[in-house]
Amino acid sequence: MLKENKLLIQSIVIAIVSFMVALYFQKIWLALFLALITAVAFIGRLLSMSKSTLPNKASYRFIYSLFVIMVVFHAISFAHNYGRKDFQKDLLLNIRKTIEKGISKAEIQQKLVYVLQIYHTQEKESIVETAKEIMPENFSGDGIYITELEIREADKPGEKTDDNMNHFYTIDEQQDEIRVYAVSDIALGENPNYKNYDGQTGRFEIMFVLNKEGVDYEVLN
Repeated sequence: MLKENKLLIQSIVIAIVSFMVALYFQKIWLALFLALITAVAFIGRLLSMSKSTLPNKASYRFIYSLFVIMVVFHAISFAHNYGRKDFQKDLLLNIRKTIEKGISKAEIQQKLVYVLQIYHTQEKESIVETAKEIMPENFSGDGIYITELEIREADKPGEKTDDNMNHFYTIDEQQDEIRVYAVSDIALGENPNYKNYDGQTGRFEIMFVLNKEGVDYEVLN
């Protein structure tokens, strides 16, 4: 077997093993770095082995210069992408937070507004009783608020929704007030030390309030 073929096989094995081991420990950037180092070492060794087969030193220097340029380019590209990873992560989390806020308002606020409308138009005696009458399926009885998405998902077991929000509620009979809390499993809030309603820390949390005065919401974190 030619030396070049042996070198190629060895490099492939080393690249796969080092990449998979780092990836197994969820070190994605380390895996990419090790793969890059292996590729550079392979090309560098291949270039040195081919030095004797080149017609003259000028050809070797030209190819070596291209090799150096390629290595520098990939090193700069790797460093640039690595430096932007936190920015991209924060950007995606902010986008996720905006989406979850919009979904929560659509899922919860609109339902509470409808309850308030029925309360006033039909002159009901209690906001709480009106809510229990109109949306009994949303109140689980153990403080967990069940959204319309979750109800539809229960009706269609094969249909999965991308809902990573936890929902809870409290009922104050004396104040005739209902509060619904939505806590994200993914999106981060402004305060990393904030204690969320469900026991998490630093997650995005929004609260909706329904009483006789109207429906309001507040981003708690």
